[in-house]
Amino acid sequence: MCKLFVCFALVVATMPAGMAVEGAVTYSRDAAPVFFEHCAMCHRPGAVAPMSLLTYEEARPWAKSIAKAVREKNMPPWSGESEHHQWQNDISLSDEETATLLAWVEKGAQQGDPKDLPAAPVFPEGWRLGEPDYVLSLKKIDVPAAGDDMFTKETINVDFGGANWVKAIEVMPGDRRVTHHFQMTYSGGSGGAEKSTAGVSLGGILAVWTAGMPPIVFPEGVGRPIGPKARILIDAHYHPFGEAVSDETKVGLYFGKGEMKKEVSTLAIANTGIRIPPGAPNHSEVCFNLLDRDMEILAFSPHMHLRGKSMRYDLIRPDGSRETLLDVPKYNYNWQWQYYPTKPIPAPAGSRIEVTAAWDNSAGNVSNPDPAQEIIYRGDTLHEMLVGFVEVIPAEGVYHQPAPATEKIKTLLARHPAEDTYMVNGFLPFGMYVPKTGEGCMYAVQGLNMFVVTLDNIQWDGDRLKVVTELPTPEASATTSIFEGVRGADGKLSGTFQYGVDSPRSMKINVVAVPMAAATGD
Repeated sequence: MCKLFVCFALVVATMPAGMAVEGAVTYSRDAAPVFFEHCAMCHRPGAVAPMSLLTYEEARPWAKSIAKAVREKNMPPWSGESEHHQWQNDISLSDEETATLLAWVEKGAQQGDPKDLPAAPVFPEGWRLGEPDYVLSLKKIDVPAAGDDMFTKETINVDFGGANWVKAIEVMPGDRRVTHHFQMTYSGGSGGAEKSTAGVSLGGILAVWTAGMPPIVFPEGVGRPIGPKARILIDAHYHPFGEAVSDETKVGLYFGKGEMKKEVSTLAIANTGIRIPPGAPNHSEVCFNLLDRDMEILAFSPHMHLRGKSMRYDLIRPDGSRETLLDVPKYNYNWQWQYYPTKPIPAPAGSRIEVTAAWDNSAGNVSNPDPAQEIIYRGDTLHEMLVGFVEVIPAEGVYHQPAPATEKIKTLLARHPAEDTYMVNGFLPFGMYVPKTGEGCMYAVQGLNMFVVTLDNIQWDGDRLKVVTELPTPEASATTSIFEGVRGADGKLSGTFQYGVDSPRSMKINVVAVPMAAATGD
């Protein structure tokens, strides 16, 4: 966990070849402009960083640490790469800027002529986007002077008085010295449900904010439809800094005017069936979403926990061609970034957005709470998650129109041998690929979202089948669930499905799993 630096935007470990800086390099003329543009949003009085870089007197004592951070690539808190796309909110430095900071330190960290110092940046107080249409007031959090970082959850039920669409979101921390990041998810009826054939409640990620981030503003005419009432869950991260304080953060929502042109929704590409062995230094898992319609991608937001090591998004088009959309080789749980491409990325119907994640569960991971523990999917920080959030808009029309769940599940099951695939219909249909040996998977679909759940506990005993796995919960966690069935002469598996074996809200229902060959005729 970084305790010294928050927002140095430095991208290389050593000076690039041919980038040596000649002559005198001073704070006033050379280093300060870099600090002011890239670092001061956090490295200033009253912000989350532990020191300010706005004056020479404040920056000079940290010179050697700055050079170390450059060489070891510990800053900025940014790790987003792509051969084909650039990012609107990329805070990294150019090679020239990096070389300048290294040269300043290596040549004695001199002040230079104060007359060369540019005007310090001004950070206005209050709402940067003006008074919000609706304000979420988070509960008061008392942060001690010292101790472990704090991770809190809060649920806020809101009543907007009518359907709206959100065009912008601004987070105003109560005390920027301790507020590290907020991740907000929501569920609620679509404000445009009468114009959409989706037939499902909208929900997903509302906003992700990390220290230093500007307000989130969607492109012109693009927004999140949200019904009169919504339930908003807020995961917060607070960081003690040496003084006991209290934080009362507010979140401002800005509603669009007139007709919304495009609905922005979140694909939560997840795999709740992950299982990370004890001590594994580089364990990887994969999940994906199969697109029903032509879409355009507006943003990415990788999410894992303390063992998270890397995450990569690939687009596999219907013709089989593959493109890496975003690679995050140095994932850091402390920085929950959203990556905004400079222009929307087309994603045609029939494409798969594939997410590959890796974790370091070894003792070599200094953030690892317990390398001896096998890790499964759970919402708490000490376990792990695999969610690749993707913000999308429909390429045509205003609202997303996802395919019916059963239709999509059948398409997914068709990827596997028919004799090993089964369809379970009902209120929440799902499909299973359950081979006699090896791993299988389960598919569940709700609206735009689908879950690919790894099945690594498949027990066949003649015609009897038992599957134990972890399935998602409404609280963004997972719960142990069991399917048990007996295959009859017609090939159908008749049995029970128990959701939430480890939950006080456990539910057991009778189900019939239909072989894929028969399901195609439904």
